[in-house]
Amino acid sequence: MLTISNPATFDWAGMSLADCAEGNARDTYFTLKLYDLLLEKLEGQPVMTLVENVIMPSLELFSDMEYNGLQVDTSQLDAVGRQLEGQNMNLEDELYECKGVKTSQSFTSNNDLCDILYLDEEGMGLYPPDRTGKGSPSVSAPTLKLLLEHIEEELQTR
Repeated sequence: MLTISNPATFDWAGMSLADCAEGNARDTYFTLKLYDLLLEKLEGQPVMTLVENVIMPSLELFSDMEYNGLQVDTSQLDAVGRQLEGQNMNLEDELYECKGVKTSQSFTSNNDLCDILYLDEEGMGLYPPDRTGKGSPSVSAPTLKLLLEHIEEELQTR
């Protein structure tokens, strides 16, 4: 296996062919060992039905896509991007109409979002379900998803 301390500064072009071949061979060897181990552990498990009937038949398609790439209609992609941007702006405008949200605050700023959700007295006053490593209330995507689930549960019980 190739062990590189800093891939950004490693001289890939200057690497000898022998070192490259040895690294690739080791990667292949250990990948096969891992495959054999996982196959042994999963044999007879219900998940093997999914693997055999869905995943394995699709591997050729995925490998072709990885090798050949995908054709993307950039004009369609731009149109979808503009549509999503417009929807996002409309939703953001609706959020600024909520009590306790100041127009000077930005939903893309973690500090402002933390203030809006948890800290501001006139804000939403929610209890943070998770905290960062430094102890601050978290506004990470998994935490916001959990917070949304709690809110939806509360609304259903009312």
